Amino acid sequence: MRCLGYYIVKALAKPEWCTLNTRELLSVSENGLSCKFPDLEKCFYTNHPKSDRDKYKAYLRLNDAEFSEFCDLVSNLFSEKGLTTDARFCRFEDAVKMIRYIHNADDYRIYGLYADEDVFDVFESEGYFNAVKPTDYAGNCGKSIGWEILGSESAGADYYFNSYIINSLNEIIESECEIELNIDNKTGLIQNSYEETKGFCEVIQGMGEPVLWLPFEIYEFNVT
Repeated sequence: MRCLGYYIVKALAKPEWCTLNTRELLSVSENGLSCKFPDLEKCFYTNHPKSDRDKYKAYLRLNDAEFSEFCDLVSNLFSEKGLTTDARFCRFEDAVKMIRYIHNADDYRIYGLYADEDVFDVFESEGYFNAVKPTDYAGNCGKSIGWEILGSESAGADYYFNSYIINSLNEIIESECEIELNIDNKTGLIQNSYEETKGFCEVIQGMGEPVLWLPFEIYEFNVT
């Protein structure tokens, strides 16, 4: 498996419309399924009101100097092509630097997004890494916690992910597959094998968002 990058994310309460047997959802998807850090609208983009930044500074429990330092780090990572518009870090060490600025970060963790070699090569050949090239992390502080079925869409030089959950495609899998969809009841991540998860992807191809549904392994990294 190859690493496509790292996200700082916390799980969110499961939406009422979602039928998965879980209390919360942990996702790197867009469309309201994930809570990523940093929130670029509140620390990087300049077309948002200053009041949003002030509220974000208070939420993070940072003083003026710390918040300025934090915003500078975000800006520098963009300049160095170490951070994308969907808050994906290409280097593990940069995610570690960033998470230090969340003083109330009990629920936030660093997660790695991994795909098999063939999928990684397709992403590379289609230019998904032109803006930010991911780097594999050789450390041993991460552990696999499950799979998420995602489809990617490009946005200029960057790309972002949609989850199969957005279109309730888990219901299709549950009704049409002989193999049971095994879900972790704390994260909503798939606990089936890689081959079984690939099979789920085949069942829902062409449904929901106009994307190619693929299995991605999620690793959690504990940083002290």
